Amino acid sequence: MEFQQRVINQEYRFTDLEDEIVRYIGEHKLAVSKMKIVDLASKFFTAPNTITRMCHKLGYSGYSELKNELKHEINEPVENVHQQKELLLRNFDLIDSERERQVAQLFSGANRINFFAIGQTAYATKIVVDNFYAIEDKAFFYTYANELRHKIEHSTNEIFFFVSLSGEKDQILELAKLAKEHGHPIVSLTGLSVNSLAKLADISLFCYSPEVYRNHYNITDKTPILVIMNSLLEAYAEF
Repeated sequence: MEFQQRVINQEYRFTDLEDEIVRYIGEHKLAVSKMKIVDLASKFFTAPNTITRMCHKLGYSGYSELKNELKHEINEPVENVHQQKELLLRNFDLIDSERERQVAQLFSGANRINFFAIGQTAYATKIVVDNFYAIEDKAFFYTYANELRHKIEHSTNEIFFFVSLSGEKDQILELAKLAKEHGHPIVSLTGLSVNSLAKLADISLFCYSPEVYRNHYNITDKTPILVIMNSLLEAYAEF
């Protein structure tokens, strides 16, 4: 996983200082790839241990691995991540047990869990939502926006879970904003990017599935949605 993708996935865990450090690294990859840890730490008037902890949050074994990976990003062409095996491995890396526990806690205390997705994404989402009935019967998948809108406006103590690979679908954003206005907790599952839906959500989950088109038809792999949501299902079952 590239540096910026790691940042998007883990930024909810950063302190203000770590936000500054990762921003600097993102803007000066070449310089940091040649920099000693003490020199990077001194730029922020902090100790090397701060840099090491930040590296661990990003999933690196330490500062040396961070530097090596930055060198690879700079010097090597982008690998073909559309191959099925590589795609799945990237998504397994995105499974975050800490966030899964947070979502499971929300689910456990809610009267009802309302899922919504549109288009092809809806088919993959509904497969997993149906499996939630193996745990308890309070998970529901909505097909029609008006039906969900009514639910948002007239329910209490319910969770609203939106799935969108782009995180920019107008219909979903409108519903998510409405849920936020009514004070409902919002969970999102989007592609690994900085997007509007993830920013709206109280808890943002990510999968990795770059857009793929063939003969002007969107054939983007939906398997990553199943990987992340099935992992969440298991976390909820064990909560």
